[in-house]
Amino acid sequence: MPEQSTLRMTRQRRAILDAVRAARLHPTADEVYACVRVGLPRVSLGTVYRNLEELARRGLIDKVEAGGTQRRYDGETALHCHVRCLACGRVEDAEVGGVDLRRVGSSRIPGYRVVGCAVEVLGYCARCVKAGHDKPDGRS
Repeated sequence: MPEQSTLRMTRQRRAILDAVRAARLHPTADEVYACVRVGLPRVSLGTVYRNLEELARRGLIDKVEAGGTQRRYDGETALHCHVRCLACGRVEDAEVGGVDLRRVGSSRIPGYRVVGCAVEVLGYCARCVKAGHDKPDGRS
């Protein structure tokens, strides 16, 4: 549950939030760091990590923790699906027709207090398919 108290928006925090919200592909902390360093060359990686966690805790961004991959961040906080490339790890928003995530996320499951849901579609992005990385043995 996002914390409701006011968050002071420092220059670094604003740059980090803007970088995540501007990214079409959901960036890792290292990718956010590289982007933010363009405008704020003295920002530290630790500052980026701490602020990403704080922004996610406050509900301003979402953490995308796909099965066994590096954590990524998403500027879109509304309930939606993701698609992940099994070859390169790229994560994007996915339109999945016929799935009402609000209904799934509010389901009652015996023995659980459901707080949300995450739907991840798995596949291979066009770049990896073109390079032949969608084959089980990696050959074209």
